[in-house]
Amino acid sequence: MTTAAVTEDYVCQGNQRKYYRFRADRFYGGIATADCMGCNMDCAFCWSYRTRLHPEQFGRFYKPIEVARRLVNIAHEHDFRGVRISGNEPTLCKQHLLEVIKAVGELDPDLLFMLETNGIKLGEDETFPEELSRYSNVHVRLSFKTGTAANFELITGRPKEWFELQLRAVEHLHAKRVSFHVAIVADYAHEYLIERLRAVSPGIVERIEYEHLQLYPHVRQRMKERGLVS
Repeated sequence: MTTAAVTEDYVCQGNQRKYYRFRADRFYGGIATADCMGCNMDCAFCWSYRTRLHPEQFGRFYKPIEVARRLVNIAHEHDFRGVRISGNEPTLCKQHLLEVIKAVGELDPDLLFMLETNGIKLGEDETFPEELSRYSNVHVRLSFKTGTAANFELITGRPKEWFELQLRAVEHLHAKRVSFHVAIVADYAHEYLIERLRAVSPGIVERIEYEHLQLYPHVRQRMKERGLVS
């Protein structure tokens, strides 16, 4: 069983993936967004956990070209320069993702595809970053929810060993010369992670994005259940 098997069977059908909405969003100065379903982690502060827990209740399946066309149309309508898949974990349904990236590039070579990921699949599969390196329109935002393996399990609901998979993803992306930067939840950042990143390349540390939590009521409740807030 792979690390994503628990969700992939429900949100992937061949090269199709399940999505629950398409929208224009304000991040990155404005970006066309497709919200997908399914994630291989269970983060305490996830804002879209309902679509991960209950994939049968939301959305429908889309082919890669359908997703690409919707994203490009939204970008053109709002004069955005970027597109992304968000909401859950885009690297599930690998072939679907790669085909979406390719189709976006063919429809509009000037659009940037922002790949937001927890990096688990990129750490598991060294060929994944290698395939991403073939696309000049991709930039990866690799998100760390915590800075140490010690509290990784508490925050993400997954084995602490997966923390090393995230670090391996950094190594793979760097080795394959994929454009990327690391984002860290500032509340749980730790010097240990900074030093591990610096060991790969000092430039990675210089480009770190510190992410601040949005404590929506349902997020606070989930964090309270895990003893992360009072």
